[in-house]
Amino acid sequence: MSVKIVKDIMHKGVIACHPNTAVTEVVRVLADTEVHAIVVTGPDGELTGIISHMDVIPLFGQPLEGKTAGEIMTRNVVTVSLENTVGEAMKLMVEKHIHRVVVTEAGPNGARIPVGVLSTTDIVREMRGSRWMWYFSPNP
Repeated sequence: MSVKIVKDIMHKGVIACHPNTAVTEVVRVLADTEVHAIVVTGPDGELTGIISHMDVIPLFGQPLEGKTAGEIMTRNVVTVSLENTVGEAMKLMVEKHIHRVVVTEAGPNGARIPVGVLSTTDIVREMRGSRWMWYFSPNP
């Protein structure tokens, strides 16, 4: 089996917001779509954070009005490049106990520009590879 690189199986593009985006809008996007994380970017598109379900659920039962993405985002985002191997990305996910890494390219002045996301689901789907079939026993 050939070595797979991140750009082969990642989700291309990102759903992003700015740090001043209202948390109510972030929650709406997370609730109404199949997106599980929103990347937070600065004015030049540079990566500044990420917001996942785990960042918003501690707010359950609290008023969301007035809160911004910048207040609740995770700032230390784990990233990989397009050319990292899937194995390298997977090792980071396991070590850090995370479900996704942001894929970045170098931008002006060394800024990390998000270009995609690689999730554990992407890796599991790639592992599946060939066709398979469930076999059910009539008498469990």
